[in-house]
Amino acid sequence: MGEGDRVIEMKVSRRGFVAGLAAMPLALRQMVAEGVRNPKYVLLGTDKGKGIYRAAWNPLTGEIGMPELAVETDRPTYFAMHPKKAVLYAANESNAGNGAVSAFKLETHTAQLEAMGKVSTEGNGPCYVSVDQDGRNAFAANYGGGSLAAFGLKGDGTVMEAPQMFACDGNAACGVTGPVAARQDKAHLHCAVVSPDNRYVLVCNLGEDAIEVFPLDSGGKPPLDTPKRFAARAGSGPRHVVFHPNGRWVYCIHELDCTVDVYEWRVSHKDGGTLMLLGGSTVQTVATGSSLDGNTACELVMSDRGKFVYANTRGENSLVVYRVNEKTGFLTEQQRVQTGGTVTRLIALDPSRKWLLCMNQGSSSVTVFSHDEKTGMLGAKPRVFAADTPMCVAFA
Repeated sequence: MGEGDRVIEMKVSRRGFVAGLAAMPLALRQMVAEGVRNPKYVLLGTDKGKGIYRAAWNPLTGEIGMPELAVETDRPTYFAMHPKKAVLYAANESNAGNGAVSAFKLETHTAQLEAMGKVSTEGNGPCYVSVDQDGRNAFAANYGGGSLAAFGLKGDGTVMEAPQMFACDGNAACGVTGPVAARQDKAHLHCAVVSPDNRYVLVCNLGEDAIEVFPLDSGGKPPLDTPKRFAARAGSGPRHVVFHPNGRWVYCIHELDCTVDVYEWRVSHKDGGTLMLLGGSTVQTVATGSSLDGNTACELVMSDRGKFVYANTRGENSLVVYRVNEKTGFLTEQQRVQTGGTVTRLIALDPSRKWLLCMNQGSSSVTVFSHDEKTGMLGAKPRVFAADTPMCVAFA
């Protein structure tokens, strides 16, 4: 499909769109531009490209056009959308020195991007950015810096200077590093996920095998002092978490031992937000009998209605569909496929839920699988489209 090929628009009622958006998990909502009913474009963040690329998107056929540079920016490896405005945020995961969070005004008809500013995260390697559900604060996890940055957002979505910081270096609130010396030499923060009630931020600490839970006050201001810490298995390397739509279960993917665990999420006046690991819930992301050598689990996606979870593993380049037990939250593998590329970073469902996209950083491609929302199954004949070292995607 070339740049000049026509994109066919899906017809969805406004009522249906708004209802679907409300049911959408926060992580998925933050990939869709505010005010866009039927995305006609994908925006791709890149590792070795010049910035953010724009390509035509056909939601009926799952075709991606030829990417073209939308805006230059340094190594945009993760995206989040403002929940109320057409503003895109990118984590600039610089290879050296402090990284940054950049904001871009999005023209929703053409997916053109206009820079709104760039603010330092006061730490190296920001690999994740998120926005709370009121659009008041943004959060960036600094992998290299072992720190979390919390930014206030202005009324137009601009990122305020001087973020509030929580850093593990020399901080008694943090713990000891994990046993995998090559990857757990110090704290490495890898995500910052806002809870469904907008009262907590959950942060995976890969280097110290922990999930840190930070409270937000009633005004949404993040007091980044001492988080509540929940230990993971030694050497597991927690990477990302997602909430189930019922708000009771939290799923955590562990990069180093290639597993997914299920936690019960509880909130009380006395204890605040707490996580309790559900015994017997652990599942492997690698194939049965496979070695962990050369394999690292990566991304976790929850379906809208909470019936399915999707996880990918780099190395063996696999993508697994798990069915969620509606009573226990436990996972059962129901399908395993190849991603169609190498070093698959982010995976994402499109807003129509007809397609699942894989960002193949290593092979410079995007794989598009057809997706059955009722069964969770992926199509047997995915299509692969060229893109320069894609890391993340947003729909506009």
